[in-house]
Amino acid sequence: MLVTALVTPFVDEGRRVDLRALERLVAFQRDQGVDVVLLFGTTGEGASLTDDERDAMFDAALSVAPPEALMVGLGFGPLASVIERGRRALRRGVRDMLLVDHPYAGPSSASLRQAWHGPIAAALPEARLFPYAVPGRTGTELLPDDLAKLVENHPNVVGCKDATGRLARMERVRELLGDDFLLMCGDDAHLRDAMIDPDIRAQGGFSVVSNLAPGAVARLVASCRAGDAAGARRLHDELLPLFRLVGITADETVTVGGREHSVPQRVRNPVPLKEVLQRLGVLAELCRAPLAPMGPAGRRHAQRAVLDAVARAPELLSPLELAFGVDVRRRLGEAREEIGAA
Repeated sequence: MLVTALVTPFVDEGRRVDLRALERLVAFQRDQGVDVVLLFGTTGEGASLTDDERDAMFDAALSVAPPEALMVGLGFGPLASVIERGRRALRRGVRDMLLVDHPYAGPSSASLRQAWHGPIAAALPEARLFPYAVPGRTGTELLPDDLAKLVENHPNVVGCKDATGRLARMERVRELLGDDFLLMCGDDAHLRDAMIDPDIRAQGGFSVVSNLAPGAVARLVASCRAGDAAGARRLHDELLPLFRLVGITADETVTVGGREHSVPQRVRNPVPLKEVLQRLGVLAELCRAPLAPMGPAGRRHAQRAVLDAVARAPELLSPLELAFGVDVRRRLGEAREEIGAA
């Protein structure tokens, strides 16, 4: 199963969601063989969206995709608010929900199970819940053994998204929960290994890169599921430069008191991805606060990543070009000139 963690398109300097653009993005993903589209995740800047915006995005997405082809990120905040988001999804027929470990407060693994995931699972028995472990963002983690206990207590917890980057952790999840549990890789760079590894046997993954090249990532997942290790390696290597878009660190110049200082700026998903999509003409604008555009050095890193990928696989972005009527070759040529002039 391939799930695209979809970007959210904004207009009016970020004040409004571009619903027509969202419909086109969802339809593009479905046309390219993506199984499920995730709305309101980290890539979709879910924390910046109001409940009214979420409702409008639900309706737009459902106009081009059936409920079973959509998943929603429940986000975080007060427990009652998160549960109500789940109920709003269920009223629209959407059952698949991503539940991230609650950030900032620093709960233990047992606390997450008892006071966060457990009550939400109990309140939403019709939902299909996927706990999401991403300690690099949340600072906490539902550990495999607590995940297994959660599943034992709440059978509507049917899978998980593992973005820890630790294959050994995924092995432990599979050992505890067996092959019926939907173990999903949450990191593009580890997707091939997680699916091919006989001790992990991931059934698929959540992808950021599939915003740009959904067909190629879908073929990677299909090759892994067919046991075609060589084909999966070839596709992985073609996509490898795009994996760098998940996070970029670049030295940018900051002038303080008339003196220039070189400061390493770490920019994470979705900023580099949306920078590329805007450069290619797919998105009109970038992100909402607290996210902001990258500096010039970061933009050059992102442009190089795309240029490297197209050099390896020249037709990689052709579906994007056809679907959105953009001249990818011309825009990449302009990027190449800018990098050369810098």
